[in-house]
Amino acid sequence: MGHIVELVESEELYKNPLHPYTQALLTAIPEPNPEVAKKRNRIILKGEIPSPVNPPSGCKFRTRCPYAKDICAKEVPELTEHGNGHYAACHFAGEL
Repeated sequence: MGHIVELVESEELYKNPLHPYTQALLTAIPEPNPEVAKKRNRIILKGEIPSPVNPPSGCKFRTRCPYAKDICAKEVPELTEHGNGHYAACHFAGEL
C-alpha cells in the first residue's frame, strides 16, 4: 500500500527475501518448466485485503501475513538493516 517493505540488491533479494510479502511475490513468478513448477512451494496469501482508504493500524500487511502477531497491529515496522545492506520493514524479518 505504497510503502517500501524490503530494500537490497536484486540478486540478494531473490536468494534471501526477508519480508513475507516479498517471499509471496517471488513464489508467484511463473515457472516455464512444469517439473520445476510442481516442486515449488507457492505461498498463497489469505486474509482480508486492507482498504487504502481506511488502512489497518500497525503493519499494513498484517491482515494477510501468516506470521502476524499482536505487535503488528500496534506498531508500524521500521525499515531496518538485517546485515549487508539488506533492509526489511517487518518485526520478524530476522527470524523468518
